[in-house]
Amino acid sequence: MALSTLNLKVWIDEHRHLLKPPVGNAQIWKDADFIVMVVGGPNSRKDYHVDPSEEFFYQLEGDMVLKIVEDGKFRDVPIREGEILLLPPGVPHSPQRFPDTVGLVIERARPAQTDAFQWYCESCGKLLHEVTLVVTDITTQLKPLFEAFWADEAARTCGACGAILSKPGLATATAADTATATGR
Repeated sequence: MALSTLNLKVWIDEHRHLLKPPVGNAQIWKDADFIVMVVGGPNSRKDYHVDPSEEFFYQLEGDMVLKIVEDGKFRDVPIREGEILLLPPGVPHSPQRFPDTVGLVIERARPAQTDAFQWYCESCGKLLHEVTLVVTDITTQLKPLFEAFWADEAARTCGACGAILSKPGLATATAADTATATGR
């Protein structure tokens, strides 16, 4: 097979139907050393992913917010259209994608490394639940993991303050809302 380039804009247009809920992402190449995926919004996430290696974010269309836990504190990191971010390994993060947005995310393939997914209490910030696993297929493994968490009220109940984490709705904010909230 001859090496050739890929027109990303054309690829996105041809796969845009996959960039909507409930899946929201499409992997460009299979069987590579990197997971290169295009992710569309809106999404509905309250989980935080903990990746053992770096993740590269490039926001292609519209703006997004990357919620992170940094030094035990919650923080929103806006990523505007055209901006990039290299997230260090081990930082809990929750991408919040708004309607009609598209981003490129690149991660190392990690066949022997363990990822974690965490949920935190929205009232007091304590860790509610964590699941660790080796992710071999992001498109099939995560949905049952998330469904099991949302079906388990005990896992969603904070042992510190008693609050129960509610299931998220689809993100409805816009780039203007993001600018107002972040002062950018």
